[in-house]
Amino acid sequence: MMTWNYRLVKKHTKNPQSLGGNEYYTYAIHEAFYDSKGNVNGITQNPIDLSAEHLNDLMITWDMMAEAFSAPILDYDTIGDDSDEDLGPSEKDLEDSISHEDLCEKFDLEPFDSEAYYREEVEQNEKEELKHTSEFVGRSPEHIRELIKTLRSQSP
Repeated sequence: MMTWNYRLVKKHTKNPQSLGGNEYYTYAIHEAFYDSKGNVNGITQNPIDLSAEHLNDLMITWDMMAEAFSAPILDYDTIGDDSDEDLGPSEKDLEDSISHEDLCEKFDLEPFDSEAYYREEVEQNEKEELKHTSEFVGRSPEHIRELIKTLRSQSP
């Protein structure tokens, strides 16, 4: 099983349009993947967008991304050879995969009802939005201030 988390990554950039070709770093959050020894052996090529289908999932993702600030910053250019491409399923994983239809047949599952699924998704989103409104909107953003304070105290 592949282990991963979010990490801050700096990427060296050279601006060819400026006089002297100014060099600078950009910082972003990427997914980092680890080998069995716990070493980073790859990251996603592109930074991760903060988006989700549900508010609760968005908060969980945001929280996981916030943890990236407590780990050392990775240098995009020094990560293993796989760092310039997204890590997806291997050919072996694809060979071992089973189609949705075969899976339904194997486990005697009912056909997927996309309309019912969509209705449930809309209902779930509405519940999460109501919860968000009642628990967060209009409240003091003290928890955000505390997070920022913690992150700033950890910076060099």
